This record gives sequence, structure tokens and C-alpha cells, in this order.
Amino acid sequence: KFIDVDALIKEKNPGIHRFIPRFILRYLSETVIHESQFNEFMTEHFDVLNFDFCRAVCEHFDVKVRVEGLENIPKEGGVIFAANHPLGGMDAMVVMSTMDQCRTDVKFLVNDVLMNIPNLKKLFVGVNKFGLTARDGIRAVDEAFAADNALFIFPAGLVSRMTQYKVIRDLDWKKTFVTKSRKYNKPIVPVHISGQLSNRFYRLAKIRKFLGIRVNLEMLLLAQEILKQGGKTIVVKYGKPIQPSELNKSIKDQEWAYEIKKRAYNL
Repeated sequence: KFIDVDALIKEKNPGIHRFIPRFILRYLSETVIHESQFNEFMTEHFDVLNFDFCRAVCEHFDVKVRVEGLENIPKEGGVIFAANHPLGGMDAMVVMSTMDQCRTDVKFLVNDVLMNIPNLKKLFVGVNKFGLTARDGIRAVDEAFAADNALFIFPAGLVSRMTQYKVIRDLDWKKTFVTKSRKYNKPIVPVHISGQLSNRFYRLAKIRKFLGIRVNLEMLLLAQEILKQGGKTIVVKYGKPIQPSELNKSIKDQEWAYEIKKRAYNL
């Protein structure tokens, strides 16, 4: 199996895994996450790698991509792409399906669940958010920022949520990418990705928060949400690079993160 929900839960949190009834694991695997359907796709495309694999994903699920602002992407040297995160893992597929038009040296900072996709391991740097050893990935992340190539990051760290005003928006962007831009003298390119998930996803997120449940239950729906993107066109817009010299030191890194998020949404 390329995707094994049972094994993944057991690896990431064996304590919880022991108490989950088998019928619930089966329900999660087949009805919620569609494990068999995705494994069938993975089997058919086992030898398709990297950017070609991302294009195959978009084609298979009938997701079209339109890109604007490619001229804003530096052709060489270190650069940090900071984007909103409306669609979950599909965001990475959409971006990577076209990124090699300009850069083939790009790495994607993703949660380590996506590292289970062997076809994309060369493009991904994993951040362990679900196990007990989250600090293990810190060195790899810092090396990714330090390297003289392109790095794509979702500074919110979570998929966009619905605000009280019924607008789909990222949570606060973490300042790490600004701090690393200063430290390693890399420009930042703000990126906006269009699209949204189903109301069911946002309702579950609100209910979970209202009940005070800390576990991110709505993430279980993200596989279903990929299927629901079929027939849609996702627009990726690249803004003008922000040079490290423009990051006025009198303004705190977190405030710059707010400002760059604003610029991304204004694209």
C-alpha cells in the first residue's frame, strides 16, 4: 500500500491507535479518506515523479491551473515563496504542476504526512506535526531555508478557515519565513492561490473549535476535498519579490508576516 491509514495512525500516535475500534479505522480508510481510490492512482503512476506526477494528479482529478505573474519569479538563486493555503495538499500539486516552467530547484515545506508520497520525496521537506518528535525536523527545515534554491512555504501552517464574516482566509502567518529571509538574505515572493473547500470542512472546523477539541479533525476530510475540486480552475498568482533590504528592521518580523500576507491576498 502506498497509503495506509491504519499504519500511519499507529506510527504517529500508537497510544490513540490502540483505542480506535477496527470498524472506525475501516470507515476512515475507505469512506472518509478513500484509501483504495488513491492507492489505485498511485499504483498506476508509481513511476511518474516530481513535477510530472503533480501534473498527472491535476489531470486525473480534472483540476485546471492558470498561472499569472511568472515574470516575478527570480530565475536563479535563493528565494522564498510564501502562499496562502486554501486547498490542503492540492495546493502543492497545483503549484508544482507549473513551477518547473521557471524553477526546477524548488523544495516544498510540507507536513510529514505528505512525505509518504514516494513520487514527491525529492521535492518535499517534511515538518513533523503529528508525531511525538516534532523537533526532529527543525534542522532539515533550517537547511532548506539556507540552501541556495527556491523554497515554497505556507506560513499559516494550516489550511484556510472561514472567518466570522464568511470569508475564506488563512489564520495568522507565522514569522519564520521573514526571519529566515533576513538571516539568509533571500527575497520573498508573495503568492495567492484561489479556491476553497466545501462548507462541510469549515463547519467541522468550527464545531471542533467550539467543543475545545485540539486534534485537527477536519484534516480527515482533505482527501475527500481533493475529489471535489474536479472541473475547477485554480489560479496561482505570483507577486513582485520583496528584497531582504526592504524588510525595515524597525518593524518586527511578525508585523512583516502580516504585511506580506496582506500583499498575497491583494494579488
